[in-house]
Amino acid sequence: MSNLKDLKDAEALTKKLVETFEGTISDADGTFEMRNTNRIDIAQVKAEEWLKQRKLPYKNIGFDSKEDRIPSEIWFKLPPFLRCMPDILVYAKGTVSFLEVKGCTDNVKFKIDDLTEYNLWNGILPVRFFIYSNQEDKQWIINLKDVWNRFDMGEFAKYEDNNKVYIQLPTILLTHEGMER
Repeated sequence: MSNLKDLKDAEALTKKLVETFEGTISDADGTFEMRNTNRIDIAQVKAEEWLKQRKLPYKNIGFDSKEDRIPSEIWFKLPPFLRCMPDILVYAKGTVSFLEVKGCTDNVKFKIDDLTEYNLWNGILPVRFFIYSNQEDKQWIINLKDVWNRFDMGEFAKYEDNNKVYIQLPTILLTHEGMER
């Protein structure tokens, strides 16, 4: 019985800590579970607001909607290409393109494996990123090729929870290069 009580006490403490500190840990520093449990995807909300303000037709298509999660038993059976399906289809200036939504603080992170998969999607329709910084309350739009072209301006690191390599680009760079929207 003691183990069960200990587990219940630990669970209660965890819930209390989450309630107390909700939002104080950035997505970049949190685990996958923390980033995707009972959280509003503010970057997705901002992207949709931005598209609506400009009266651009769009359709959410990606798998990582926090409101409509794909069951994990399906998710882990999907090939990486499908797991990296961009978030939104957008129609603008007579063209349809993909828009992948990224939230960040003052640096935006791109997993190298994901960028490789986005290259395949880019062969179907152009891939762009809508980047929103909650810290700065700013947004940028950047083309996939522009991410690849800025590798020399970023910093490489690995996520601790999955060992995936990513490049981190400072958002100030995007502002200086006129990508702020």
